[in-house]
Amino acid sequence: MVVKNLIKIKRNKIITLISIFVLVSVISGFVFFNIRANGKTNEEELFNNLEPFFEVLNLIRFEYVEKDIDLDEVVQGAIKGMLKALDDPYTRYMDPQALKREQEDMFLGRFGGLGIIISIKDEQLTIISPIEDTPAYRAGIKAGDKMIEIDGKSTEGMELDEAVNILRGEKGTEVSLGIKRENVEELLKITIIRDIIEVKAVKNEIMGKNNNLGYIRVTTFNANTEPELEEVLNEFKNNNDIRGIILDLRNNPGGLLDSAIDVTSKFIKEGPIVHIKNRDGIVASMESRGNKYPEWPLFVLVNKGSASASEIVAGAIQDSGRGKLLGERTFGKGVVQQVFNLYDGS
Repeated sequence: MVVKNLIKIKRNKIITLISIFVLVSVISGFVFFNIRANGKTNEEELFNNLEPFFEVLNLIRFEYVEKDIDLDEVVQGAIKGMLKALDDPYTRYMDPQALKREQEDMFLGRFGGLGIIISIKDEQLTIISPIEDTPAYRAGIKAGDKMIEIDGKSTEGMELDEAVNILRGEKGTEVSLGIKRENVEELLKITIIRDIIEVKAVKNEIMGKNNNLGYIRVTTFNANTEPELEEVLNEFKNNNDIRGIILDLRNNPGGLLDSAIDVTSKFIKEGPIVHIKNRDGIVASMESRGNKYPEWPLFVLVNKGSASASEIVAGAIQDSGRGKLLGERTFGKGVVQQVFNLYDGS
Protein backbone atom coordinates (compact mmCIF):
# COMPACT_ATOMS: atom_id res chain seq x y z
CA MET A 1 0.00 0.00 0.00
CA VAL A 2 2.82 2.36 0.84
CA VAL A 3 4.40 1.62 -2.51
CA LYS A 4 1.19 2.26 -4.41
CA ASN A 5 0.63 5.57 -2.64
CA LEU A 6 4.17 6.63 -3.37
CA ILE A 7 3.73 5.78 -7.03
CA LYS A 8 0.55 7.82 -7.23
CA ILE A 9 2.08 10.89 -5.62
CA LYS A 10 5.25 10.84 -7.71
CA ARG A 11 3.70 9.75 -11.02
CA ASN A 12 4.04 13.00 -12.99
CA LYS A 13 7.59 13.64 -11.86
CA ILE A 14 8.69 10.08 -12.61
CA ILE A 15 7.14 10.16 -16.10
CA THR A 16 9.22 13.26 -16.85
CA LEU A 17 12.44 11.74 -15.51
CA ILE A 18 12.01 8.43 -17.30
CA SER A 19 11.30 10.23 -20.57
CA ILE A 20 14.50 12.21 -20.14
CA PHE A 21 16.57 9.10 -19.38
CA VAL A 22 15.25 7.19 -22.38
CA LEU A 23 16.00 10.13 -24.69
CA VAL A 24 19.49 10.86 -23.39
CA SER A 25 21.35 8.64 -25.89
CA VAL A 26 20.78 10.14 -29.32
CA ILE A 27 22.50 7.46 -31.35
CA SER A 28 22.03 4.13 -29.59
CA GLY A 29 18.27 3.93 -30.04
CA PHE A 30 18.02 1.46 -27.16
CA VAL A 31 14.83 1.58 -25.06
CA PHE A 32 14.37 -0.19 -21.70
CA PHE A 33 10.78 -1.23 -22.10
CA ASN A 34 8.42 -1.82 -24.96
CA ILE A 35 5.93 0.75 -23.66
CA ARG A 36 4.39 2.11 -26.81
CA ALA A 37 0.95 1.12 -28.09
CA ASN A 38 -0.65 2.90 -31.03
CA GLY A 39 2.01 5.60 -30.72
CA LYS A 40 1.11 6.46 -27.10
CA THR A 41 2.90 5.62 -23.86
CA ASN A 42 1.29 2.78 -21.91
CA GLU A 43 1.60 4.19 -18.38
CA GLU A 44 0.23 1.13 -16.64
CA GLU A 45 2.85 -1.13 -18.17
CA LEU A 46 5.56 1.38 -17.36
CA PHE A 47 4.59 1.57 -13.71
CA ASN A 48 4.24 -2.20 -13.45
CA ASN A 49 7.90 -2.33 -14.43
CA LEU A 50 8.76 0.36 -11.89
CA GLU A 51 6.86 -1.14 -8.96
CA PRO A 52 9.70 -3.49 -7.88
CA PHE A 53 11.98 -0.44 -7.73
CA PHE A 54 9.73 1.29 -5.22
CA GLU A 55 9.32 -1.94 -3.26
CA VAL A 56 13.10 -2.16 -2.90
CA LEU A 57 13.36 1.53 -2.05
CA ASN A 58 10.82 1.16 0.74
CA LEU A 59 12.50 -2.01 2.03
CA ILE A 60 15.69 0.04 2.32
CA ARG A 61 13.83 2.82 4.10
CA PHE A 62 12.01 0.66 6.64
CA GLU A 63 13.89 -2.65 6.90
CA TYR A 64 17.58 -1.93 6.29
CA VAL A 65 19.71 -2.37 9.41
CA GLU A 66 20.97 1.23 9.33
CA LYS A 67 18.27 3.87 9.80
CA ASP A 68 20.22 6.93 8.66
CA ILE A 69 20.23 6.31 4.93
CA ASP A 70 21.00 9.08 2.46
CA LEU A 71 18.09 8.53 0.08
CA ASP A 72 19.50 11.03 -2.42
CA GLU A 73 22.62 8.90 -2.71
CA VAL A 74 20.54 5.73 -3.05
CA VAL A 75 18.38 7.22 -5.82
CA GLN A 76 21.43 8.60 -7.65
CA GLY A 77 22.94 5.12 -7.52
CA ALA A 78 19.75 3.70 -9.03
CA ILE A 79 19.82 6.28 -11.83
CA LYS A 80 23.45 5.49 -12.60
CA GLY A 81 22.66 1.77 -12.63
CA MET A 82 19.79 2.33 -15.05
CA LEU A 83 21.99 4.26 -17.46
CA LYS A 84 24.81 1.74 -17.08
CA ALA A 85 22.38 -0.93 -18.34
CA LEU A 86 22.43 0.87 -21.69
CA ASP A 87 26.07 -0.23 -22.11
CA ASP A 88 26.81 3.16 -23.68
CA PRO A 89 29.89 4.97 -22.29
CA TYR A 90 28.61 8.33 -23.56
CA THR A 91 25.27 8.22 -21.74
CA ARG A 92 25.78 9.13 -18.10
CA TYR A 93 24.27 10.88 -15.12
CA MET A 94 26.01 13.90 -13.59
CA ASP A 95 25.13 15.09 -10.11
CA PRO A 96 24.98 18.88 -9.56
CA GLN A 97 28.69 19.03 -8.67
CA ALA A 98 29.74 17.08 -11.76
CA LEU A 99 27.50 19.18 -14.02
CA LYS A 100 28.97 22.40 -12.63
CA ARG A 101 32.47 21.05 -13.26
CA GLU A 102 31.56 20.13 -16.83
CA GLN A 103 30.16 23.60 -17.47
CA GLU A 104 33.32 25.21 -16.09
CA ASP A 105 35.40 23.15 -18.51
CA MET A 106 33.27 24.10 -21.51
CA PHE A 107 32.59 27.75 -20.79
CA LEU A 108 35.43 28.97 -18.60
CA GLY A 109 38.32 26.82 -19.80
CA ARG A 110 39.90 26.89 -16.32
CA PHE A 111 40.05 24.21 -13.60
CA GLY A 112 42.38 22.52 -11.13
CA GLY A 113 43.74 19.12 -12.16
CA LEU A 114 46.14 17.25 -14.41
CA GLY A 115 45.12 18.37 -17.89
CA ILE A 116 43.74 15.18 -19.43
CA ILE A 117 40.49 14.28 -21.13
CA ILE A 118 39.31 10.78 -20.26
CA SER A 119 36.51 8.48 -21.33
CA ILE A 120 35.57 4.83 -20.93
CA LYS A 121 36.52 2.68 -23.90
CA ASP A 122 36.29 -1.11 -23.92
CA GLU A 123 35.22 -0.92 -20.24
CA GLN A 124 38.50 0.76 -19.29
CA LEU A 125 39.34 4.35 -18.35
CA THR A 126 41.13 5.69 -21.40
CA ILE A 127 43.00 8.91 -22.13
CA ILE A 128 41.39 10.60 -25.12
CA SER A 129 44.18 13.17 -25.09
CA PRO A 130 46.40 15.21 -22.79
CA ILE A 131 45.86 18.96 -22.97
CA GLU A 132 48.89 20.86 -24.24
CA ASP A 133 51.12 22.70 -21.77
CA THR A 134 49.63 20.95 -18.74
CA PRO A 135 51.19 18.67 -16.07
CA ALA A 136 49.86 15.53 -17.78
CA TYR A 137 51.24 16.61 -21.15
CA ARG A 138 54.65 17.39 -19.68
CA ALA A 139 54.66 14.06 -17.79
CA GLY A 140 54.39 12.18 -21.09
CA ILE A 141 50.76 11.00 -20.92
CA LYS A 142 49.63 9.94 -24.41
CA ALA A 143 46.33 9.57 -26.24
CA GLY A 144 45.14 5.97 -25.97
CA ASP A 145 46.84 5.28 -22.61
CA LYS A 146 44.74 3.04 -20.34
CA MET A 147 44.45 4.25 -16.74
CA ILE A 148 44.74 1.03 -14.72
CA GLU A 149 45.38 2.58 -11.29
CA ILE A 150 44.88 5.90 -9.51
CA ASP A 151 46.92 6.32 -6.32
CA GLY A 152 47.40 2.56 -6.17
CA LYS A 153 43.67 1.80 -6.44
CA SER A 154 42.42 -0.28 -9.36
CA THR A 155 40.11 1.57 -11.75
CA GLU A 156 38.26 -1.62 -12.72
CA GLY A 157 34.55 -0.85 -12.58
CA MET A 158 35.22 2.80 -11.67
CA GLU A 159 32.72 5.25 -13.11
CA LEU A 160 33.91 8.20 -15.17
CA ASP A 161 32.70 10.87 -12.72
CA GLU A 162 34.34 9.06 -9.81
CA ALA A 163 37.66 9.05 -11.65
CA VAL A 164 37.36 12.73 -12.56
CA ASN A 165 36.59 13.64 -8.93
CA ILE A 166 39.75 11.83 -7.79
CA LEU A 167 41.95 13.37 -10.50
CA ARG A 168 40.76 16.91 -9.86
CA GLY A 169 42.28 18.69 -6.88
CA GLU A 170 44.17 21.62 -5.48
CA LYS A 171 47.25 23.02 -7.15
CA GLY A 172 50.47 21.50 -5.80
CA THR A 173 48.99 18.16 -4.73
CA GLU A 174 50.10 14.99 -6.45
CA VAL A 175 48.44 11.93 -7.93
CA SER A 176 50.03 8.66 -9.01
CA LEU A 177 48.78 6.88 -12.12
CA GLY A 178 49.32 3.31 -13.30
CA ILE A 179 49.30 3.48 -17.10
CA LYS A 180 49.08 0.63 -19.61
CA ARG A 181 50.44 1.80 -22.95
CA GLU A 182 50.15 0.08 -26.30
CA ASN A 183 53.23 -2.03 -27.18
CA VAL A 184 54.65 -1.56 -23.66
CA GLU A 185 54.49 -4.68 -21.45
CA GLU A 186 55.11 -3.23 -18.00
CA LEU A 187 52.70 -0.94 -16.17
CA LEU A 188 54.02 2.62 -16.24
CA LYS A 189 53.98 4.46 -12.91
CA ILE A 190 53.65 8.21 -13.44
CA THR A 191 53.32 10.79 -10.66
CA ILE A 192 51.86 14.16 -11.64
CA ILE A 193 51.57 17.39 -9.64
CA ARG A 194 48.19 19.07 -10.05
CA ASP A 195 48.03 22.65 -11.31
CA ILE A 196 45.52 25.24 -12.45
CA ILE A 197 44.65 24.27 -16.02
CA GLU A 198 43.89 27.21 -18.28
CA VAL A 199 42.97 26.11 -21.77
CA LYS A 200 43.66 28.52 -24.61
CA ALA A 201 41.40 27.28 -27.37
CA VAL A 202 43.33 28.65 -30.36
CA LYS A 203 47.04 29.16 -30.93
CA ASN A 204 48.67 30.40 -34.12
CA GLU A 205 51.86 31.37 -35.86
CA ILE A 206 53.13 32.19 -39.32
CA MET A 207 55.62 29.69 -40.70
CA GLY A 208 57.23 28.47 -43.89
CA LYS A 209 60.40 29.46 -45.72
CA ASN A 210 58.74 32.58 -47.05
CA ASN A 211 56.53 33.19 -44.01
CA ASN A 212 53.47 32.46 -46.10
CA LEU A 213 51.81 29.61 -44.21
CA GLY A 214 49.28 30.28 -41.48
CA TYR A 215 49.37 27.65 -38.72
CA ILE A 216 46.30 27.33 -36.46
CA ARG A 217 46.22 24.98 -33.48
CA VAL A 218 42.73 24.34 -32.07
CA THR A 219 43.02 22.59 -28.70
CA THR A 220 39.34 22.33 -27.73
CA PHE A 221 35.86 23.33 -28.83
CA ASN A 222 34.40 25.54 -26.11
CA ALA A 223 32.66 28.91 -25.95
CA ASN A 224 35.97 30.72 -26.62
CA THR A 225 37.04 28.80 -29.71
CA GLU A 226 35.03 30.63 -32.40
CA PRO A 227 35.90 34.21 -31.35
CA GLU A 228 39.58 33.31 -30.90
CA LEU A 229 39.67 31.64 -34.33
CA GLU A 230 37.93 34.60 -35.97
CA GLU A 231 40.57 36.93 -34.58
CA VAL A 232 43.35 34.78 -36.03
CA LEU A 233 41.69 34.45 -39.44
CA ASN A 234 41.16 38.21 -39.62
CA GLU A 235 44.89 38.67 -39.05
CA PHE A 236 45.67 36.19 -41.82
CA LYS A 237 43.18 37.87 -44.15
CA ASN A 238 44.98 41.19 -43.70
CA ASN A 239 48.33 39.53 -44.41
CA ASN A 240 48.71 39.43 -48.19
CA ASP A 241 51.61 36.95 -47.92
CA ILE A 242 49.47 34.06 -46.60
CA ARG A 243 49.18 31.36 -49.27
CA GLY A 244 47.85 28.40 -47.27
CA ILE A 245 46.50 27.25 -43.89
CA ILE A 246 47.48 24.34 -41.65
CA LEU A 247 44.70 23.49 -39.18
CA ASP A 248 46.05 21.33 -36.36
CA LEU A 249 43.44 19.20 -34.55
CA ARG A 250 45.83 16.64 -33.09
CA ASN A 251 45.02 15.63 -29.50
CA ASN A 252 41.89 17.78 -29.60
CA PRO A 253 39.29 15.78 -27.61
CA GLY A 254 36.29 17.73 -28.91
CA GLY A 255 33.73 19.78 -27.03
CA LEU A 256 30.60 21.69 -27.99
CA LEU A 257 28.80 20.75 -31.21
CA ASP A 258 27.83 24.35 -31.86
CA SER A 259 31.47 25.39 -31.59
CA ALA A 260 32.44 22.70 -34.12
CA ILE A 261 29.83 24.05 -36.56
CA ASP A 262 31.14 27.60 -36.08
CA VAL A 263 34.74 26.54 -36.67
CA THR A 264 33.93 24.47 -39.76
CA SER A 265 31.89 27.35 -41.17
CA LYS A 266 35.04 29.47 -41.16
CA PHE A 267 36.49 27.17 -43.83
CA ILE A 268 33.41 25.90 -45.70
CA LYS A 269 31.24 28.66 -47.13
CA GLU A 270 28.12 26.59 -47.77
CA GLY A 271 26.65 23.11 -47.66
CA PRO A 272 26.17 20.46 -44.95
CA ILE A 273 28.70 20.00 -42.17
CA VAL A 274 27.24 17.05 -40.26
CA HIS A 275 24.19 14.79 -40.46
CA ILE A 276 22.70 13.57 -37.16
CA LYS A 277 20.38 10.56 -37.11
CA ASN A 278 18.08 10.17 -34.11
CA ARG A 279 16.54 7.01 -32.62
CA ASP A 280 13.67 7.09 -35.10
CA GLY A 281 16.02 7.25 -38.07
CA ILE A 282 15.20 10.90 -38.77
CA VAL A 283 18.24 12.74 -40.11
CA ALA A 284 18.90 16.40 -39.29
CA SER A 285 21.55 18.22 -41.30
CA MET A 286 23.54 21.14 -39.92
CA GLU A 287 24.67 23.57 -42.60
CA SER A 288 27.58 25.99 -42.87
CA ARG A 289 26.91 29.48 -41.54
CA GLY A 290 29.13 31.02 -44.23
CA ASN A 291 32.31 33.09 -43.97
CA LYS A 292 34.15 36.08 -45.43
CA TYR A 293 37.58 34.53 -45.84
CA PRO A 294 39.61 33.54 -48.93
CA GLU A 295 39.60 29.84 -49.78
CA TRP A 296 43.23 29.29 -48.93
CA PRO A 297 44.64 25.82 -49.62
CA LEU A 298 43.90 23.89 -46.42
CA PHE A 299 45.57 20.95 -44.69
CA VAL A 300 44.18 19.42 -41.49
CA LEU A 301 46.40 17.48 -39.07
CA VAL A 302 44.77 14.69 -37.04
CA ASN A 303 45.79 11.75 -34.86
CA LYS A 304 44.19 9.17 -32.56
CA GLY A 305 43.67 11.89 -29.96
CA SER A 306 41.40 13.82 -32.35
CA ALA A 307 37.88 13.00 -31.16
CA SER A 308 34.24 14.01 -31.32
CA ALA A 309 33.94 17.64 -32.50
CA SER A 310 37.42 17.39 -34.04
CA GLU A 311 36.22 14.51 -36.19
CA ILE A 312 33.17 16.51 -37.29
CA VAL A 313 35.38 19.38 -38.46
CA ALA A 314 37.97 17.14 -40.14
CA GLY A 315 35.32 14.94 -41.77
CA ALA A 316 33.37 17.89 -43.16
CA ILE A 317 36.49 19.47 -44.63
CA GLN A 318 37.49 16.18 -46.26
CA ASP A 319 34.01 15.25 -47.54
CA SER A 320 33.40 18.71 -49.02
CA GLY A 321 36.73 18.62 -50.82
CA ARG A 322 37.70 21.86 -49.09
CA GLY A 323 40.98 20.48 -47.74
CA LYS A 324 43.11 17.39 -47.18
CA LEU A 325 43.69 15.39 -44.00
CA LEU A 326 47.16 14.35 -42.86
CA GLY A 327 48.09 12.10 -39.94
CA GLU A 328 46.65 9.06 -38.17
CA ARG A 329 43.28 7.38 -37.80
CA THR A 330 41.17 9.45 -35.39
CA PHE A 331 39.58 8.35 -32.08
CA GLY A 332 36.25 7.25 -33.59
CA LYS A 333 33.50 8.85 -31.50
CA GLY A 334 30.54 8.92 -33.89
CA VAL A 335 27.91 10.13 -31.44
CA VAL A 336 26.44 13.48 -30.46
CA GLN A 337 25.55 13.97 -26.80
CA GLN A 338 22.80 16.18 -25.45
CA VAL A 339 22.46 17.48 -21.90
CA PHE A 340 19.08 17.30 -20.15
CA ASN A 341 18.84 19.34 -16.94
CA LEU A 342 16.85 17.75 -14.11
CA TYR A 343 14.87 19.63 -11.48
CA ASP A 344 17.49 19.21 -8.73
CA GLY A 345 20.32 20.80 -10.73
CA SER A 346 21.77 17.48 -11.90
